[in-house]
Amino acid sequence: MGGVTVDVRRLRIRRAAIMATAFGILVLIAAGPLHRLLFGALCCVGLALGWVNAQLTWTSVVRVTSSETPSKQQLALSSAVRLFGLTALAILVGFLTRPDGIGLFVGLAVFQVTMILTTVIPEVKAMRQS
Repeated sequence: MGGVTVDVRRLRIRRAAIMATAFGILVLIAAGPLHRLLFGALCCVGLALGWVNAQLTWTSVVRVTSSETPSKQQLALSSAVRLFGLTALAILVGFLTRPDGIGLFVGLAVFQVTMILTTVIPEVKAMRQS
């Protein structure tokens, strides 16, 4: 019988995306009565950018490590280009939509914390058990 292989790291990225979506909905619900819908929307955009960054990171790592000659330089260059682009976009949008533009950075930060909570903590627990 052929077994089904489950990619745990992909599931953790998916779990982080679900948690980020829930947070985004809560922010939009809270931002409405406070008349800060742009802040809430930009927070959601930041969460989405964080997810896109996680997906691109995953794709980049898989591509580089599965090549015949994996290169640290190739991985570093890919990360640098991706992070430079993401940072430039976030700063531009944040600047153009200030003061609500800070929501973009809040969304990015919350997604990163969510990724840490859904990926690192289970790994630490698994290491302690073994």
